[in-house]
Amino acid sequence: MSDFPTTARVVIIGGGVVGTSTLYHLAKAGWTDCVLLEKNELTAGSTWHAAGNCPNFSGSWAVMNMQRYGLEMYRTLADDVDYPMNYHVTGSLRLAHSKERMQEFERVSGMGRYQGLEMPILTPEEMKEHHPFMETHDLAGGMWDPLDGDIDPAQLTQAMAKGARDLGARIERFCPANGVERDGDEWIVKTDKGDIRCQYVANCAGYYAQRVGEWFKPFGGRTVPMVTMSHQYFLTDEIPEVAAWTKEKGHKLPIIRDVDISYYLRQDKNGLNLGPYERNCKAHWITPEDPMPEDFSFQLYPDDLERLEFYIEDAMARVPALGTAGVGRNINGPIPYAPDGLPLLGPMPGVKNAFEGHCFTFGIAQGGGAGKVLSEWIMHGETEWDMWATDPRRYTGYADHDYSLAKALETYGHEYAMHFPHHEWPAGRNKKLSPIDAKLRAAGGQMGAYNGWERANWFAKDGDDTSDAATHTWDRNGPWAPRIKAEVEAVRDGVGVLDLPGFSRFELSGSGAAEWLRGRIAGALPKAGRMTLGYFPDSRGRILTEMSLIRHGEDHFTLITAATAQWHDWDVLNNALPEGLHLTDHTDEFSTLIVSGPKSRDLFKELNTQADLSL
Repeated sequence: MSDFPTTARVVIIGGGVVGTSTLYHLAKAGWTDCVLLEKNELTAGSTWHAAGNCPNFSGSWAVMNMQRYGLEMYRTLADDVDYPMNYHVTGSLRLAHSKERMQEFERVSGMGRYQGLEMPILTPEEMKEHHPFMETHDLAGGMWDPLDGDIDPAQLTQAMAKGARDLGARIERFCPANGVERDGDEWIVKTDKGDIRCQYVANCAGYYAQRVGEWFKPFGGRTVPMVTMSHQYFLTDEIPEVAAWTKEKGHKLPIIRDVDISYYLRQDKNGLNLGPYERNCKAHWITPEDPMPEDFSFQLYPDDLERLEFYIEDAMARVPALGTAGVGRNINGPIPYAPDGLPLLGPMPGVKNAFEGHCFTFGIAQGGGAGKVLSEWIMHGETEWDMWATDPRRYTGYADHDYSLAKALETYGHEYAMHFPHHEWPAGRNKKLSPIDAKLRAAGGQMGAYNGWERANWFAKDGDDTSDAATHTWDRNGPWAPRIKAEVEAVRDGVGVLDLPGFSRFELSGSGAAEWLRGRIAGALPKAGRMTLGYFPDSRGRILTEMSLIRHGEDHFTLITAATAQWHDWDVLNNALPEGLHLTDHTDEFSTLIVSGPKSRDLFKELNTQADLSL
């Protein structure tokens, strides 16, 4: 008689580091009736060929939180689950060639302090003390992360798998999932070994996540916005100077990340490992002529070192010892990329009790934290941390294949780029245009993209510097500052008109709508003909989102929210909507003009408008 499980509380599809971490965290929390399905052996996808670097550094608060938690967890995991691992905490140096990069480091260092991490800013001379083989004469400074390092990805995954099994969770290897069905409130996951009925499903299928995601489209899902990129790194033969230094010091050299050039360089055994993120990058499996194979387990792409020539030459100048050894082995493997390079981690858009945990470009560093976050989302419907940066609902229907490909190429090629607050990335633009888009541009509109919508950030005048280079700054007072000041004063003292193509608009109506909405927000509802801000807290009182509430009548409202929050805020409302109430998404159906300022009534009177002036 087969002991294959026919029921489970949760089924996880994919046995890489993220899926295994999710199973481990579920089991640690007491959810042991969970099954992980892996089509081949554990780590057969991107996990097995990952370099295993483990940084704390991130420009995203949410991602830094995941990495901080994961690295702390890894330092005790071998003892926690009784499974030996190679984990080297070597520290790392991030190099800065400019004042702007040093400012970025100062920002991230401040974020780290609030998370309990010390990542001090160093002078070139101080960096040389950490890495004697590195040239520093052309650097402005750098940043030191003492808790960075590298770990064996396979050992890490197997350690969490052992921990999950010891707690009672199940792992079914060589058992590919073939599809899903829905029966009432239950999912049925199809496999060659039999069906598994479960309450929750998690898509942790790595670079196969888009294919798995298609199974959920009949139940309200969408095509997963992702592209598989080729990432190469190579390992050198042994370098005698490195071997001698390591023997003398008793530990490895710290990792170097020359982020302005775009590569990392770290010690591997007694050689070096160089991993660039090249501008002339390459995507795979993006056309019908180049389809994704049914099984790419433990496989690599052909070597393509010519793409890396510039980065290799620069790294040899930075660490001349690199040029003294031959290439021992080259790794060229697939890595899944979401359009912004951040993971898709959280509730599956439009699908009840289905979740996603994939598109990890630094999956080893983030795997421990990702398992914690995804398990919390499954168990509690919310997470300890604010994880909006990774929420899959940040992308809506505009993120089609062309957009995802353009953004993946842009993001990979600028993996270490600075994300200045006023800079707009050019790829994947003009997906959604307002009816008056041409007029806004003719008036000097400098456009930004929000949920695919083109929206004017500010309006330039003749002679203003509107170049891309002008936005490469952390300073507030760019060429936009006087124009925005004048615009604010015009609205304060006179009248202004605002086009809202990049905002989400929902209509709520039905008997009892007001009472239900009152129970969802922290605060009071506006009177009929008025508007206010409504703050929507979770069960712990933390704010999930805010929406502008316009009350047309006793039980009739328009709710306006952020552009990128369209699918997220729809779930905030719709997932708790009682029978008898009606919720409609009007975001893509019409544009809205907001007229504001003390002289707005005079404007309407002058135009002889019939608009409702009570708002």
